[in-house]
This record gives sequence, C-alpha cells and structure tokens, in this order.
Amino acid sequence: MSVETMSADALKDMSRVPLGERLAWTPAQAAQVYSLDYKGVLLAIRNKDLDTFPAVTRYGLSSTKRMVTRDAMDRWIRSMEE
Repeated sequence: MSVETMSADALKDMSRVPLGERLAWTPAQAAQVYSLDYKGVLLAIRNKDLDTFPAVTRYGLSSTKRMVTRDAMDRWIRSMEE
C-alpha cells in the first residue's frame, strides 16, 4: 500500500464538520489542513516534536488511531519558525 493510498483512505470520514473547522485531526488530515508533507508530520510525531492523543471510540474506549489537536499543530509550527 502506497503513502498516497493510505492517506487517501485516512482522509475519508463521515463527519459533517469541515476539516478546517475541527479541533483535532488524524495526522493525514492535519497535513492536508496545514498544507504540509504527510511524511514530515509522521516524522515529527515519531520524534515526539508533535503531541498526539488516542482517539476515543463511541463506547468511550481508547482507540489505536492517534489524533493531533489544532493547538499542538500551532505550537509545532511556531517552534519550527524559531
């Protein structure tokens, strides 16, 4: 499975809230919203430069899917500018 296929699958969701107005995204969605390279976002997560949290399922349990908040993305981008 290529990165393009994986990120295209990750971007599919059933939410009615537009991507730009959400408070949290998957790493692929965050890369799309901020016009960043998906591999770069994953590298920042692996290096612990970008904070993530586990998504919560509809049953209130932690999921294996990681999410990135708007605040975390803004902090990471500000730290790269310095």
